[in-house]
Amino acid sequence: MPHTSNGNAIDYVAIAILRRDDQLVMVRQHVPDSGQPYWVLPGGLVEAGELVHQALIREVKEEAGVTVTAIGPLAVLSQIDRPAHAGQTLAFTFEVSHWQGELQVQDPDGEVSGVELVPQAEAIARMARSNGWAGVREPLLAYLRGQAEAGTMWFYRETENGQGLVSSLPQTETAAGY
Repeated sequence: MPHTSNGNAIDYVAIAILRRDDQLVMVRQHVPDSGQPYWVLPGGLVEAGELVHQALIREVKEEAGVTVTAIGPLAVLSQIDRPAHAGQTLAFTFEVSHWQGELQVQDPDGEVSGVELVPQAEAIARMARSNGWAGVREPLLAYLRGQAEAGTMWFYRETENGQGLVSSLPQTETAAGY
């Protein structure tokens, strides 16, 4: 298992932005003991032996039922320091250049219960209402709204009050003053 120099665990997450015209693919996810289902982009943890791009392809196939044929640029990279859990999370969000197939859930974990193409404005609204991790949600929303350029790196620290933005590179208006 990857770890920091002091032995803290590092989790890697791969997230996909799949577009068709002005629409994004979203999946309805329900994690046990998390309350109501919520809408997110397809993605998940990188498994042992996988590289990030391989996990992205696998997660899209499982959650959305389509095949990624070309991965585009890195849209967002978030590092979330989680000291209370002795760990960190690195979340890589990529634009998917090309994909094919019919949208259908094939999730072996049973956490995804729906998949659909959603107009980008509605996708942004759904993500803004979700209770997901701020360190993943906020940078993704800034990118989709055009408030941050592709490849921006975001740095968050988790405390008892939640995940708070520490900085971004290049510095965004959102991260100014940190």
